[in-house]
Amino acid sequence: MNRQPLILVVEPNLHELEILNSYIKKLQFSCMCAKQGVRALIMAQTHKPDLIFLDMVLPDLNSIQVIYYLKRNLETKQIPIIGLTSGSSTEDLNPALNTGAVDCIAKPFNFQQIEFCLRRHLSLLHCVN
Repeated sequence: MNRQPLILVVEPNLHELEILNSYIKKLQFSCMCAKQGVRALIMAQTHKPDLIFLDMVLPDLNSIQVIYYLKRNLETKQIPIIGLTSGSSTEDLNPALNTGAVDCIAKPFNFQQIEFCLRRHLSLLHCVN
């Protein structure tokens, strides 16, 4: 029996966290949430999500550090990370992409873009068609 892909959403803003969580579940994926980087690192190591949405501004750790730690851990380095950012300039997106994120999405959320990125990166991992 195939399990639903598991998505980890790391977002400190409770309203945006709830929006993404609801939308991901509406798409028939499992979702777990974290509001801080340290918690996200623990959850990623423990639960091995299939994909991570990571806000680029976290209250406890620099998001680039979170990506760095995930990509250097043998158990989490293959998990695709999609950065979430309020900025859309190259300066806002490059640090995440240069550290190991596979994509970035600007806020406010465009749900078609979220679904497209989610399905594209999961299909590359053979989690969905």
